[in-house]
This record gives sequence, C-alpha cells and structure tokens, in this order.
Amino acid sequence: MMTEQLSLGIQTSKTYLVLTISTYLLSLFSAWHFFYNFWLSAIISVTLSVWLYYFLPKRVLLTRPDSIKKISLDQTKIIITKNNGRTQQYPWFYPAYQSQFLVIIEAGKEQLVIFKDAIEPQSLSTLNRLLNANT
Repeated sequence: MMTEQLSLGIQTSKTYLVLTISTYLLSLFSAWHFFYNFWLSAIISVTLSVWLYYFLPKRVLLTRPDSIKKISLDQTKIIITKNNGRTQQYPWFYPAYQSQFLVIIEAGKEQLVIFKDAIEPQSLSTLNRLLNANT
C-alpha cells in the first residue's frame, strides 16, 4: 500500500496580517473618536502601538522560536518542525475544524492553526485529502 506524504512550508498568512492591521487601525480610530480626553487617547494609542510592535513580528510574521515553520504528514503520522530546529512527531492527528480559509489540526496536546493562504496553493488539495482520509 502506497502512502501519500506531504511536506508543507508555513509562511506568513496574508489574511491574518490584514485582519491584525485592520483591528489595530480600528482600535486607533476608536481611541481617538470616542474618547474625548486627549491624554487618554494618547496613552491608548501608545499602548496599542507597543502591542503591535511586539505582536506582529512574533505572532503574525512567525519569527518566534516556537513558531511552526514546516509540517510533514502522511496517513499515519505528523511531524512538526519549529523555528528553533526542534521537531515533534505525533502518531495521530485529526482535523478539528476546516473551513475555506483555515484548518485546525489536533496533534497530541497541540492545536495547529493553519491559514490556507500560508501554504502553497498546489498543496491544498493534498492536505485536504490527507486530513479527510485520517478522520
């Protein structure tokens, strides 16, 4: 029996990046439009800017050491490689949620949230086939 294997390189999701920046801009607009105190608006704006400065590179741009950079899976196991070079192998996995934009994979105690625009388009059909065959 031939098993199908897939190796995915994870990149920055354009959808997640747009959602993050939009939320930031909406929060800034709200701080200046609804708060009538200049100093309160300034403090909230600075706090939001500091949050974006630390959140964006680590969470959205995947530069944290524990960010996942590669996933290899077949019908029997999943191997997760992180930025710090550590790999983890799980003998079972299943899709906890699938939609048009993202997939959440349960593997051991980890939940892998993968936006579908963060992987190569030609890999999507193979990913869906492997996940659906594993359920």
